[in-house]
Amino acid sequence: MKHLFILLLAASVFLSCDSKKTSIAGTVVNKATGEGVPNVLVSYVQCKENGENCTEIIIGQEYTLTDGTFKIDQKRASKSRTRWITVHNGTKKIAQVDNVGLLDKSIKIEVIP
Repeated sequence: MKHLFILLLAASVFLSCDSKKTSIAGTVVNKATGEGVPNVLVSYVQCKENGENCTEIIIGQEYTLTDGTFKIDQKRASKSRTRWITVHNGTKKIAQVDNVGLLDKSIKIEVIP
């Protein structure tokens, strides 16, 4: 029984090593005017598993503030997965930024709202 407990503990530690706290921030701006775009939904997304078949998992979502800024903080993400940001205005996808790091703080996303 003791060996089983140690094995389960070791497995959980090993599996949790791929997970890391994420904190990203940036601004969504109007491509034509350079002004911040308020109230659009920013989603931070990753694939559930590496490989060709990507099942999307939302790490976090936030609406932009009146100045177009957003911050997604204190969520867990996998270190080894591909991550990206999508921006939606209502039901319309207006932007996507690929290869976003776990701690990117100065993301600028230009959109045509």
